[in-house]
Amino acid sequence: MTIRQAMGTTKERRPQTTQFLNELVAELVTSGFVAEALRRSGQDPTLTAPTAV
Repeated sequence: MTIRQAMGTTKERRPQTTQFLNELVAELVTSGFVAEALRRSGQDPTLTAPTAV
């Protein structure tokens, strides 16, 4: 199964912007938000990708 979702920005953004996005995604994963969203949609919550912060 493939779930094609992503978050991104351009290389020209300020470092603070990319840091914010990295931290936001890490928080959504570690808080369980992503796993719960997968569960609600009938998907396996273990499909949550590890964070790279």
